[in-house]
Formats: sequence, structure tokens, C-alpha cells
Amino acid sequence: MDNSDGEVEEDETEWKTCFVDSAAVCPATSPAAASGPVIESAHRVILHFDLDCFYAQVEMIRNPALRDVPLGIQQKYIIVTCNYVARERGVTKLMSVTDAKEKCPELVLVKGEDLTHYREMSYQVTELLLSFCPLVERLGFDENFVDVTEMVERRLARISESDSLSFKGNVFNHSSADANASHHPRLAIGSHIAAEMRDAIRSKLGLTGCAGVATNKLLAKLVSGTFKPNQQTVLLQENVSDIMGCLSGLRKVPGVGHQTAKRLQALGLVSVKDLQLCPLGDLARELGGTTAQRLRNLALGIDESAVTPTGAPQSLSDEDSFRKMCSVKEVMAKIQELLGGLVERMHKDGRQPQTFRLTIRRFSATNKWFSRESRQAPIPSGVGQKIVSGNIEDTVSQLVLLAGKLFHKMVDCSAAFHLTLINVCFSNLQSRGPAASGKGAITSFFTHNASPRKTQISSIQNQNNPAQNADSCLLDHQISEFSRNVPPKGQMTCNSEQSEENYEASCSTEGINSDKTKPPPHVDPEVFRLLPEEIQKELLSPDYLNSLQSYMSKHEPPENDSSMKADRSRMNHQQPAGMRVINEENVMEQEKLWLSLSSDCNFPGNVDPEVFSELPPDVQKELMSEWKQQNPVLKTPSSRKTGKGSISKGKDRKAEGRSSQSNNLLKYFKPG
Repeated sequence: MDNSDGEVEEDETEWKTCFVDSAAVCPATSPAAASGPVIESAHRVILHFDLDCFYAQVEMIRNPALRDVPLGIQQKYIIVTCNYVARERGVTKLMSVTDAKEKCPELVLVKGEDLTHYREMSYQVTELLLSFCPLVERLGFDENFVDVTEMVERRLARISESDSLSFKGNVFNHSSADANASHHPRLAIGSHIAAEMRDAIRSKLGLTGCAGVATNKLLAKLVSGTFKPNQQTVLLQENVSDIMGCLSGLRKVPGVGHQTAKRLQALGLVSVKDLQLCPLGDLARELGGTTAQRLRNLALGIDESAVTPTGAPQSLSDEDSFRKMCSVKEVMAKIQELLGGLVERMHKDGRQPQTFRLTIRRFSATNKWFSRESRQAPIPSGVGQKIVSGNIEDTVSQLVLLAGKLFHKMVDCSAAFHLTLINVCFSNLQSRGPAASGKGAITSFFTHNASPRKTQISSIQNQNNPAQNADSCLLDHQISEFSRNVPPKGQMTCNSEQSEENYEASCSTEGINSDKTKPPPHVDPEVFRLLPEEIQKELLSPDYLNSLQSYMSKHEPPENDSSMKADRSRMNHQQPAGMRVINEENVMEQEKLWLSLSSDCNFPGNVDPEVFSELPPDVQKELMSEWKQQNPVLKTPSSRKTGKGSISKGKDRKAEGRSSQSNNLLKYFKPG
């Protein structure tokens, strides 16, 4: 869980659980209460699917010659999983490669550090389950929860009294023949649905797996592993206390993680029975009421959490573990390697990440697996856009710089260090497309112009000053958000077909028909048509045009630009006589302001000069003033402070553009 300072503590839960308030669950204080009267949740039917030796199965599908030989999937120096042929010869999960070879000299090893094939097959399994039922929740690569309650109810409604029911597969603590399915019709029907899904997974994907059938997620997960491989088991409500009593320790309870188990052990609670018998008041005093009730519910097998369709992942990450890494050069090389694969995955995903997190694990003789720490930072918008566009190499180089700064915040490189894991992660993933900021939001009508020149300028500046690039995440985000709201080059152009009649109609104070009304000069008709009516009126209002004319009258146009003279001549013939001076000076003013201001002010790295030149003069001047003062944050009236300095600046701006302040389009561009 992320702390406010960016550190990450080890997650205490091993799988996703949500629990109801204590008043809504059985307040029993003894194990016997768990097998008491059946509550409403007993009508739920939850399935848990767990694929057998998943990585090994994927490799055997890719290479059928591996099916009948002892196979181990190797990551670094350990066997992360193996097939059942290898298990019969003494090989186990998480065994070192050396020990596995001693147990089984003929063991065939396949490198499993590239998870691409496993990830793809995992999503195929989930998609297949979704074809049966919409309520599917992923749990890692090889596990899925499925809520088939509605399917069961539909089938149950079609069954007549004369129909006989039976269980498919095993029944916990019963033989299938002895268990009376008529007393548990929903679980019996659920067992047949589970068998159908397992058959589909095997016939269509070639994978086998186990399934658990129970009344909640906790129990379904526990019972799914009682008979392996390629089998399924039903847990009746009357046997809940039996399966909970079979657990060897609290760490075997899904939802009780390492940190929670340590806290319980400090209270003298080691077994599930200890937790069941511990007075709830004592637990609440030590752990808080909510946590105490949650743990009590777990120990009694009570779980009201819903099966939540997973949808797209909320984050993408990649990591690597090793025996020892103790130099900055090695660390940065490993980060670059991990980012190469992760950026490519993120590009294929299609969403744009907003946050980057770096996690490390230091060596600890006493706390080998749970000593992680993290730092995170916002991803510059320009870098995020490069991920989406597929500029992998440039993106990785910039993210490596950002990761380096985060690493130095966690590790004192002047002293010796010993790392055993590095993890890189993208989070806060946002889909491309207009932001859902409201029907009248002007940002929804403009798209970002991926200017090659902008990319080139940003790249050069970042190479010249990499440290500044890493430090300016917030600046980059804010400036790029503004630039993204600016119309692409070529859209803010003069409408050559505007007639005098249409122009007069467009200036009418009555309702505007954007399909028939011609836009003002220098505005693309398509963009103008999509603008909200209130903004169209403002752009066409005499006040706005008069204020623009007043502002431009202070400047004299250049006389040596023949192309601009030709443009102005063409515009004069296409517009009403009364408007020619305004529009002529507008064109000249924009060029003059652009030339005069750009010569003595450096642009931020993520602002395209060509795009900037297309902005209205008052917006250009305000932005340039901000940048000259080295204050890149775009200000709005509501965000200005009331200090003396800001008051004087506000007065200057008010005096400078008093007549056009109310019509300044900058108010529609909110800071990122």
C-alpha cells in the first residue's frame, strides 16, 4: 500500500477481499457457530479455477515433445514450477536448480523469465470463462473466481420435482455417492457448471486445472486444492468448520499475509483455532474493530466479498530478482532492461501511464522476502505520449533518468548496498481520447499535434540537461497539458470562403446555428462547429473583436514580408470592408509578437514554437511573461494568491488588457 511519501509497505493480503460490517455477519465466538444456521449468502455459488502447473502446461503446448518428460520452468537459479512427471521424481516448486538436478538428473529445464506467452494464455482462459458468465475475477495468471449464482438459479427453475440431482466430482469429507444432492441443489448444479467450464478450457485451450465449488470466494479457493491434479471439489456448508480446522496455520488462510500473521503471533495467536477462540474485544483493542472483525470472519470461513469483474489491469509492472547487486552501473543496466519490455507492453496496451514507480528489495538475513521499499513520480506527459505512439527507445532512455533519481532517493550510493530485487511499474493508466470533463469542456474539442519538431526539440533539450528533465516532471505535465489543448497547426487558419453576408449573420446576438454560420478569421470551420454555443458567441462577439483590434493597434506591422502582404490582400477581398483592418493587423500582430518575444525568451522543452505561434496574441504574451519570470504554472484568477507581489502583477495585467480580460480564452485552459 502506498504511503503519502511514496514508500510502499508489503501488502498484507494475498488476494482481493472485501467484507461487510460486523453487524451483518455472524457474531459467533466459537468454531461451532460457523456450522450453524445457513445465512442468505449460502444461496451464492462461487467457483474457483486453478490451472495445473500453468507455466509448464504452456511450454508443453508450445512444444508437445515436453509432455512426457520431467520438465522444470527455471527463473534465475530456482524452479518456479514443474510438471507432474518431474514431481513424481522428487522435484518441487521453488527448489534450487542444483537440488532439482540432483533429484532428477534427466530434468529438462526451460527458461521462464519471459512471461509473454504465459500472460497471453492467461487472458485466453479468462476470456473463455467470460463466454459462460460475465462475473469473472482474475487472480494472478492461473486463477479465476466465477460467480455462477444467476446461472444456477436459471437452471434450478427449469428442474422439476421428479428430476434427480447429483454432484459432479468430489465432495469435501463425503463421497459423491453418499452426499445428498437434493439437500444442496445449488451447489450440485454449480458442480456441473464447473465441469462444463473445465471441459471447455481443456478442449479449446489444451489446459487442465482444478475447481472449487462453495458459497463464497474464501471457501471456494480453499477447497479447490484438496484434490489434484485436474479435479474439482464441492464444499457443503455443514463442512465449513472442518476445512478451516484442517489449515496448518494462519498463513494458510487466504487474506492473512505475512505482516498480519506477525501481529497475530505477537498476541499469541498461531493457529486458526486460536483466532476463532480469541475474544473479539481483545482483538479490537490490539488491531482495531474493523481489522479484528475481518480476521474473525476469515477464521470462521465467512466472506461476503463479491466477485468483481477485473477489467483491464490497473497497473503494469516487471521485476527481476538476483542473489546480489551492489553497483549503480548494474542497477541502471537492469532498470533499462526491465523498462524495455515494460514500455513495449504498455504500448500494446494502448493506455497512457501517469505514474512511474521503482521498487527495490535489500538483502536481509532475517526478512528475506518482505523488505521492499519504493518511490514513485509522475511521468512527464510528453514521455507518456511517446509510450502510446511507440517511440520505445527514446522513452526508455528518459525513464531511466527518472528511475535513477528515484533510486538515489532510496539508496545512499556512497555506501555499500546489497539488492536482491528490482521492480518497475506503470500505474494510473488512462485511456486515450477526450477527457470526460463535461459537455462544454473546450479540451474535448482539440487533439494533440504530435509534431516531429516538438519531439526533436524535447529530445535535444533533455539530452543537454538530463537532470533537469528528471526534476521537471510537474512542469512538463502542466505545459504539455496546455499544449495538448491548443489546436494543431493548420487548424487556426483563415476561412477563405467567408462571405460578408455570413459574417454579419454570425455576429448576430440571437441563437447560433454552427452548421450554417461561418467562423471568424483564423478559426478552422470544423473546430468552430464543435465548440459549445457560448464559446462560439464569444468568438463572434463585437467586444472580442474590438478588444483584439485595440490590442493590435499598438503595434506596427512589418513591411518587408511579401508573403504576408499577399495573405492580407487575399483576406481583404474575402471579408467585409469594415473588418479588413482588424484582420490584417491581427495577422501582422501575431507574427510581430512571435518574432519579438521568441528572441529573448527560452521556451519550455515541451512547447512547440510553431504551435505557440498560432495562439492568440494575448495568450502568447501572458505565457511569455510567465516563462520570463521562471514561473511555469499557468495561473487562473481563482488560483492566484493574495500576496503583495501577486496583487501588483494582477494590476499590471488588468491594465494591460482591461478591455479583453473577460474574453480571454485562457480561462478555458485549466492547468494540469
